[in-house]
Amino acid sequence: MRLFLLIVLCSSLIAGCNNESEPLRIGSNRWLGYAPIYLADELGWTSSANIRLVEYSSANGVIRGLHNGLLDAALLTLDEAIMLQSTGHDIEILLITNISAGADVLYARPNVRHIHELKGQRIAAEGGTLGAYFLSRILSKAQLSADDIQVVNLPLHMHVDALKNNTVDAIISNASFHAQLDKVGLVPLFTSRDLPDEIIDVLVVNRQRTSQELRTRLRALWFNSLDAWFDYRDKSDPRLCRRLGLDKDSLILTLNGIVMGDRALNELYFEQGLLAPHIQQIQSFMHDEGLINQPIDASKLLPSCTGGPC
Repeated sequence: MRLFLLIVLCSSLIAGCNNESEPLRIGSNRWLGYAPIYLADELGWTSSANIRLVEYSSANGVIRGLHNGLLDAALLTLDEAIMLQSTGHDIEILLITNISAGADVLYARPNVRHIHELKGQRIAAEGGTLGAYFLSRILSKAQLSADDIQVVNLPLHMHVDALKNNTVDAIISNASFHAQLDKVGLVPLFTSRDLPDEIIDVLVVNRQRTSQELRTRLRALWFNSLDAWFDYRDKSDPRLCRRLGLDKDSLILTLNGIVMGDRALNELYFEQGLLAPHIQQIQSFMHDEGLINQPIDASKLLPSCTGGPC
């Protein structure tokens, strides 16, 4: 009965208020930290709200979708949002979807026991996305330069084969691949837990293509779906495993390494001003490392609300 009432509540909140003929298109790759959007899609809440989820095989595809004007909103990492804003995209961070606290991982062969021993190693990373930022931070911590390693640009799904073929020595991946990587002898060497509050995932919207009403609807969809997931894990987890291509153990392991972006966390970062300094810190590092060509105005990524809360 409680689940039925929640569904009715969510449906009444997001349905019937949309006058747009075209659905809002939100792009995402399959990451557990974006699970509430996938669960909402499974339950039919996205279509009720005239929102279309556009799935991509990687974050690179999502970024291209924004570049090419195919998307109105996207699920990205904060460093990717900074990169887009630095290239002229008028985007706004609507909410924090999750913070990685161990789910993003540098795996290496057992003979590499410390990050400074990465010198001379071949490291696979998905270029142009979080992998570049994560690897740059690892090298900074290890006091190594990009010239000290060989970066092999590969999408995540090709990493295991590259390891089996002995073409790489380490990879930038995430905890959902742990079982596969453990079978080929790799061990976690460095994780996002070593970079507290740096690996942040966000939902961004194109300011020119999303009204305040649409943004309010998107936030409601996210929070209601997140509540439904955590209130009914026994029913929601199997749905998400099928949709995201995970087994139960991988879902649990990955979820243990992320902090989901609920209402309380978003209030902390937005209303108490924690997000702006994080943006400033990350964009300064990205500029110094040549990941972006020019600094950005961090305030331009934040919501500009008038007449009430965001």
